[in-house]
Amino acid sequence: MDSRIALVTGATGYLGSHLVGVLLDQGWEVRATGRRPRPDGMAAEIDYRSVDLAGDDDLAPLLDRVTHVFHLAGASSSFSDDDEMQRTNVVGTGRLVAAASGGGSVERFVHMSSTSVYGEEEQLPLPVREDVEPHPSRGYGKAKWGAEEAVWEAGGSGLPVVVLRPVSVYGPGAVKLVASAALDVAIERRAGLDRVAIAREPIEQRLLHIDDLVAATVHLAGHDGAAGRAFNLTSGVYPTSLEVAEILAGEFGMGLELADAADCGLPEDERAATRERMLADGMTDDILFTSQRFRFMAKANRNNRLDISALESTGFRLGHTDTRAGISAAVAWYRQHRWIL
Repeated sequence: MDSRIALVTGATGYLGSHLVGVLLDQGWEVRATGRRPRPDGMAAEIDYRSVDLAGDDDLAPLLDRVTHVFHLAGASSSFSDDDEMQRTNVVGTGRLVAAASGGGSVERFVHMSSTSVYGEEEQLPLPVREDVEPHPSRGYGKAKWGAEEAVWEAGGSGLPVVVLRPVSVYGPGAVKLVASAALDVAIERRAGLDRVAIAREPIEQRLLHIDDLVAATVHLAGHDGAAGRAFNLTSGVYPTSLEVAEILAGEFGMGLELADAADCGLPEDERAATRERMLADGMTDDILFTSQRFRFMAKANRNNRLDISALESTGFRLGHTDTRAGISAAVAWYRQHRWIL
C-alpha cells in the first residue's frame, strides 16, 4: 500500500482527537495542527505543529508530502463571535486550500462544513438535498458557507475536494449540545428535583454519533466517487425534544413533566449555584454550561429533514441509529470520567 500522509487541522478538538486515533489505528502517517500547544497525552508518533491557519504562518510546510487533508478546524457560535467565526472559518480555509492547491501532492481535501449552511428561514425542498441552494441565516452558517465557497472554488481549479455537512454530534467526550442537556438534568437531580420539566411542544432533533462521523469521514476520503461532492451526515433518525428529555431523565432516575412555558425548569441562578456545589465535590468543568437550559433542543428548524442518499450511494452504512443506546452510553462515560456527578 502506498504511504498515506494525513494532515488533520483542528486536531485538538472533539472530532479531530477521535479522527487522529482512527487514522493511526489504520496505519496512516498523521500530521496534526491546532492553535494550542501540543496536548498532553497526544500520541508520540503524531507530527504536531501549532499553527494559526488564518494568521501569517507559512502553510506550505504543513502540506509537504501530504496526500489527504482533513480540514476540521473552525470556530463555532458556542465559543466565538461573528468576527472570529469569519476569520477562522473563511480566512483560514481560504489560506489552507490555496496552500493545498499549490503543493501538488494532495489526493483528497476533505472539508468539514455543517448543515447550518442550509439555514432556517427559507423553506427548502424536503428532505434537503446537497444540491439545493444554501440560505444560511445565522452567523455560524454564513461563516461555514463562506468557507465552503473557498473550497468549491479550489475544487473547480482541480483540487479533489469533498465537503461533509454533519448535524449535531454527540457521544463520549462531547462537551456541548446533548452533553450540556445531560449536565442540565444532572444539576436538577442534584438540586433535589425528581421530574424533568420540558416544554410540551415537541421539537424535532437531528443527531449524529461521533463514531459514525469519524467512520464516514475516513470512508469518503478514500471513495473514488466522492470527489467534487457534498454529503449530508445524520443518523436518519429524528427524535423529538420530549424523547431526548425522557431518555436523559431516565438516566438520572427522574420522570418527565410537560410544561406550557418554554423557560420551565430551574432558573439560571439556581442551576449555576448547584453546578458550583457539584464542582466543589469533584465534578470537572469540561461540559459547556449554557445560560439557556436545554438550549440545543429549543431551536425548531423548518429544514430539519435531510436526504442522505448521497452518503448511502457510496456504500456507507451508519452504525449508531439507536438514540437511546447512544445517549445512555455517553452519560455512562461522563459519569465514569466525573464530567457529571
